Amino acid sequence: MFLKQLFRFWMPTAFLVLTSCQTAPPVSAPMPVPVPIISPTITAVPVLPPVVRRPVSFTDVTESAGLTGIDASMAAWSDYDNDGFADAMIGGSLWRNNGNGTFAKVNTPATGSGCWGDYNNDGWLDFYGMGGTGKLYRNDAGIAFSEVPMAPNKGTHARAAAWGDLDNDGIIDLFVANHEDWLMPENYWQAYPNYMFRGNRDGTYEQIWEIGGDRLWCSRGANFADFDDDGDQDLYVSNYRLMPNTLWVNDGSGLCADEAEARGVIGVPDGPDIPAVSGSAPFKCHGHSIGSCWGDLNNDGHMDLVVVNFSHPPAFQDRPMILINRGPPAYTFDNINADTKAGIYWQESYAKGALGDFDNDGDLDLYASTVYPGDAGELFENDGTGRFAAVGDSLGVRRKNSYQIVWADYDNDGNLDLLVAGQLFRNEGSGNSWIKVKVEGGAGSNRAGIGARVRVTAGELVQIREVCGGNSGNQDPLVTHFGLGTHTGEVLVEVYYPSGKYGRWHGRPRSVLVAPETDAKSSRRTPPKG
Repeated sequence: MFLKQLFRFWMPTAFLVLTSCQTAPPVSAPMPVPVPIISPTITAVPVLPPVVRRPVSFTDVTESAGLTGIDASMAAWSDYDNDGFADAMIGGSLWRNNGNGTFAKVNTPATGSGCWGDYNNDGWLDFYGMGGTGKLYRNDAGIAFSEVPMAPNKGTHARAAAWGDLDNDGIIDLFVANHEDWLMPENYWQAYPNYMFRGNRDGTYEQIWEIGGDRLWCSRGANFADFDDDGDQDLYVSNYRLMPNTLWVNDGSGLCADEAEARGVIGVPDGPDIPAVSGSAPFKCHGHSIGSCWGDLNNDGHMDLVVVNFSHPPAFQDRPMILINRGPPAYTFDNINADTKAGIYWQESYAKGALGDFDNDGDLDLYASTVYPGDAGELFENDGTGRFAAVGDSLGVRRKNSYQIVWADYDNDGNLDLLVAGQLFRNEGSGNSWIKVKVEGGAGSNRAGIGARVRVTAGELVQIREVCGGNSGNQDPLVTHFGLGTHTGEVLVEVYYPSGKYGRWHGRPRSVLVAPETDAKSSRRTPPKG
């Protein structure tokens, strides 16, 4: 009876301009062709005219973009045809960006929610569809997709998948997070194990982890990041049903241990004790985590964590958390949103989150989606410290009932556009400067650069991003985006590749900089620690 009562609510215009500090990479032709045509190098970065700032606004372009009626389920952006424009897998349909503000639906067997990554390192992004036992589709030079053998997801209840190179061998690996069945008339859950699949050099995949036993939780999100600055990717898994979350800390070889409690990211165990149910171990109530996202919220050089908790009214259910990384030596986290002190106010049905600098002022903002009729997704503007103010109403982008939330600069104007709840909002811009960095592996790292850390210095403003192979079921483009505020001078770009190589370039605001690993002449295994 206790379980029945406790869970009764839970049914379910730019130029690419580069000068290198090592060997000088080339420049590109003017946009709108953001994947550059190689041309001679230059030796100086000209200063642009002063920035003229203006208020940000968003325009609903769903109809004019040809996307009327698209699904509101999770979405994944990529440039699958390498034409320099972001394409999108939305609700099981692939939409090609025509480069003129419109999209065309592509007839392809590659469908479903999932994530993009170059599993065979041929320079073309492939797609993993996470429905059923999962399917892997090889991208055949941007023209067609072919299903290739893939180790099965035996859990068959995936709600998120993410690529990451767990052992830094240059071949991306895949994590799949499985959720549950809700059993009736028992009125409780049946959780399914999570799986890690290692990529082999022959293009095949093998299962190397099955996460069950005392961590057989109802998982709904998965996100890789190098939170402890040691040069390898760690994994955060978001778990539902008030279950504790897990943080798998990588030892560098691909062996991981759950250190969520020690690092302060497990949640707050202040609710009732839940007995063992249908294979899951007993636990104390924490939170309903559906999605989480990594990003440096206060620009101190360390990856912080946003945990987007769904929570019913009882106070013991964890509210959304803004977990600030303290950095070395312990790399533990503090929740600065206790009692909503960081500005993320309570709504019952927060679901997924996505970070992006929508106003190009040099810090990461947050959109959190919701799924209950009485709630609406919210856009939160960062003040630069990891504290936020709600601006969704004033900008007209609050939308209901969606697990879909992704940022992408689909029109290549340097402003992050918003796809949420089946609607595409074009960002009209703030006037601030920006730079985008496309990491290209291939000299020891995976070709797509997944797991690489990018560090951008623009005057006194220093920011980091990581190339991310999936965000709790959604996925932003693999090209990293940085707002630069009013900066108009030279920009220093540094890339720490998963292989341990290190490269640095000088770039120009309002440009796309391509950072090929073949130009990274030195080796520096880990990012700076503060």
